[in-house]
Amino acid sequence: MDLSVHTASPSLPFPHHSSLLFNSCSHSMLRLEYRSLYWKPLSWRQNRAIRAQSPNQTPNDGFVLDDVPHLTHFLPDLPSYPNPLQNSQAYAIVKQTFVSPEDVVAQRIVVQKDTPRGVHFHRAGPREKVYFKPEEVCACIVTCGGLCPGINTVIREIVCGLNYMYGVDDILGIQGGYRGFYSKNTMRLTPKVVNDIHKRGGTFLQTSRGGHDTHKIVDNIQDRGINQVYIIGGDGTQKGAALIYEEVEKRGIQVAVAGIPKTIDNDIAVIDKSFGFDTAVEEAQRAINAAHVEVESVENGVGVVKLMGRYSGFIAMHATLASRDVDCCLIPESPFYLEGQGGLFEFIEKRLKENGHVVIVLAEGAGQGYVAQSMHAADERDASGNRLLLDVGLWLSQKIKDHFTKVQKMAVNMKYIDPTYMIRAIPSNASDNIYCTLLAHSAVHGAMAGYTGFTVGPVNCKHAYIPIARVTERTNTVKLTDRMWARLLASTNQPTFISSKVEASSKEDMFSPQSEFNCPN
Repeated sequence: MDLSVHTASPSLPFPHHSSLLFNSCSHSMLRLEYRSLYWKPLSWRQNRAIRAQSPNQTPNDGFVLDDVPHLTHFLPDLPSYPNPLQNSQAYAIVKQTFVSPEDVVAQRIVVQKDTPRGVHFHRAGPREKVYFKPEEVCACIVTCGGLCPGINTVIREIVCGLNYMYGVDDILGIQGGYRGFYSKNTMRLTPKVVNDIHKRGGTFLQTSRGGHDTHKIVDNIQDRGINQVYIIGGDGTQKGAALIYEEVEKRGIQVAVAGIPKTIDNDIAVIDKSFGFDTAVEEAQRAINAAHVEVESVENGVGVVKLMGRYSGFIAMHATLASRDVDCCLIPESPFYLEGQGGLFEFIEKRLKENGHVVIVLAEGAGQGYVAQSMHAADERDASGNRLLLDVGLWLSQKIKDHFTKVQKMAVNMKYIDPTYMIRAIPSNASDNIYCTLLAHSAVHGAMAGYTGFTVGPVNCKHAYIPIARVTERTNTVKLTDRMWARLLASTNQPTFISSKVEASSKEDMFSPQSEFNCPN
């Protein structure tokens, strides 16, 4: 579709202070027209529906662009400059060096004939114009929250991307998470300093939970003359990044705020997957293989492997599908119960009689209502506001042992493996290293182009700029009605833990994520 764009600012195809109306042209094409509106606050702009409509669509159908903020929305006189990449030897052979302002990425790629085209995002990549002179850039990088494979690769590639592609020399590392802005020293980052950090696990800059004080952070940003902020972290961290952007906008200072979403659980909404996830699934195989070897080597061996997954069971599900040695996978999204017909104990007994052993993979957030009820635990939270999880792996292992020893009068050999910290502390694998590079470069291109208050990630395999509010508004979870969970059930032949008997009489023994870790009444 050829779109001719009429705008006073050619480098800004879809400014927030304009509305977009798509009308048919004489050649049956679509054309963009702008109607200027007065400036609106952030919450209005981020939730706007910018629609396009073709003559063949019904009035309710249309194209929706989920736009991201730009520095010129609150600094309208900000000058632009030619992108230094146009003189780059590396990019000289690229057929199209710069991303077209009309390029967008569709959130949904499977649609029916007469359905709306749906939500789209700006495609990530270098723009023809930038809004920072490289010699005037002072960038900083901060990492927050838990560890994840690939953090150091992202740090390295932001530094190298800024320096090699744009000639930026002034790059700071904020040590110790958000509180490092106002309570820790910074370190100067150069390509030489970060050269081999991608070979290590953890974060080169150290991390922490909590410590977010918006005013103190932005005060420090102003005092240090920082004008680009790269924030690597999960859901809570990205919410903090949104607050920093809003304060920057309120003060009217030229600071681009870019988020790089990080979560080993793959529970970030909108994007295809989070970095480090592939590495985690791959490393989880070692724990599952070890459990399988252990239980195969003894009589009535029962192996329980606990993997990461506070609210989402993606690691457990994918590791189970990849392994093919797992008999049952339990995740936070899927209720389960222990006793009675169709329960876990019955399934374990059946597999022990058939195979002589059984391997169970358990996400750390599964069955928390069960454990809390059993232990009468209080609702405690960490510095990030996350619920402190009880050890469901140890609890389930003990329950299984007690049941078969005392009730079934059957000796079982329990093997419990918890590789959580081993998995999250390793360096990223090859595919995650490449992915982290793309994320870092996309963030750098976006910040240099003047975008702010955005996060980056692949949407249907194409990297895009996404409003931070979109990736923090909900948690990405395994959908039990999708084919991937059905594939797992077909692979393990485990029970679904759903029956009329359960619904009628055993609801108090079931757990679902909607219950907020409490057993439903």
